Order: sequence, then C-alpha cells, then structure tokens
Amino acid sequence: MGTIRGSEAVAERGPAIPVASETAVVREVFGPLGGLVECGASLESLSVGAFVARHRGVLDRTLDVVRRLGSFSAASMAVMDGLGYLREHEVPPVSLLLWSGCIEEYVPDLGGPEAVRRMARAGADLQLAHLLQALVGVAALRGGDDVDSRAREIAEVIGAVGAWGGPHRGRSLHEVFLMWRVAFLPGLLMPSSNSPEPFKRRLRQYAHALEGLAATRERPAVADCRGDPGRDDACGPAGE
Repeated sequence: MGTIRGSEAVAERGPAIPVASETAVVREVFGPLGGLVECGASLESLSVGAFVARHRGVLDRTLDVVRRLGSFSAASMAVMDGLGYLREHEVPPVSLLLWSGCIEEYVPDLGGPEAVRRMARAGADLQLAHLLQALVGVAALRGGDDVDSRAREIAEVIGAVGAWGGPHRGRSLHEVFLMWRVAFLPGLLMPSSNSPEPFKRRLRQYAHALEGLAATRERPAVADCRGDPGRDDACGPAGE
C-alpha cells in the first residue's frame, strides 16, 4: 500500500526497470487492488470468491490495462496470483482495519456490523486513491508519451472498480480524482520533493488529463456487463 515515487524515473520516457524493481512496481498496483476486492466483498456481503466471480470481467480488464500501462512481463503479472487476493479466503476484521488506515480502534468487538461497514467503506476510499496513484505512477514511469489514451484507460479502470460496493455506495471518478489530487500530488510536485523534473512534468500531464475526464462524466461506464444488458457487473443485477 505504498506510493510509487519519482526517484525511479531517470528519463523522460521512463527507464527500463530491472526485473526485481519491476516486481516491486507492479506490487504497488496489486496491493490496493487486493484491498479493494476485500473491502468490496465486505460491502456487498459476499465471499471473496463470489465477489471475484461477479466482477470477473472488470478484474480481467483492469489487469490487462495494468499489463499494458507498464509493459509488464508475464512473470510480473503472475505476482497477483501469488498474493492470493483473488482466491477464496476469509477477510478478518483486522484486514479491513489495516486497509482503512485504522479508522476504528482495535478492540475485541471489532467485527461488529457498523464497524465492519465503516472500515470497509473507508478502506475502499483509501485504496482507490492508492490505486489511482499506482496506475498514474506506472504510466508516468513506463508508459511513454501517449498520455491522453492512457489516462482514458486509467479513468475507465477507476470508474469501474470505484463502483464496487453496490448501488449508491461506490465512488465516481471525480471523487477518486479529488482524493488522489490532495493526498498524493503535493508530496510529489512541491519543490521540496525529490522527484525528478521529467517525472513531475509527466505527473502534471496525467493530472490535467484526468481532471478533464472527471469533469465530463460523473462516473465512467463500467467496462464489463458480462454480455447481459440487464446486469452491470459493478452493481449487481439490474434493479438491485
């Protein structure tokens, strides 16, 4: 759940990152994505397996975007399988506590319904901001010059996973963009930051492109409805 820093960007187009470093970079994406799966499953009152099955199309599209944004190798993409976030597993309250940044005090009755809801909602918000930072960081480090098209793909992913949690409980691209802009950009762009200037310029380009996309749509269309016009994978059955 860390933050991709600009210190790895040593060239305008982004460097060819060694395998070990590439693995570290891709983990920056998979961490918050796994957190969103666990928080989303809790918000939708589903097991992780059932949640992944419901949102399989969005997850596949997200992983494809990640692979292309970073030109990641198959070995690096396989890290997600190794982490186990998409396999059936229990989500204990302490996991939600950590994803949420400890929004609740650690107490014996941490698993109460209201505490679980609050931790899952706060955790989803926090991990959405981390995921956007990770995607922008990957694109800025390794994505080349085509900022506009890559920003559109990032917006598509954030719009889709931001809708997890059920009707009226997700976050729009605009909301996630605002969280990201205030939580991450100042620390990377201020003169006191150690981010190289080429990386700062690229971050600003992505920030401007995403701002424009967020302003034109409250929530981007979800990328996958599993071919069924009566079902939206991010929101469950129509009319739910």
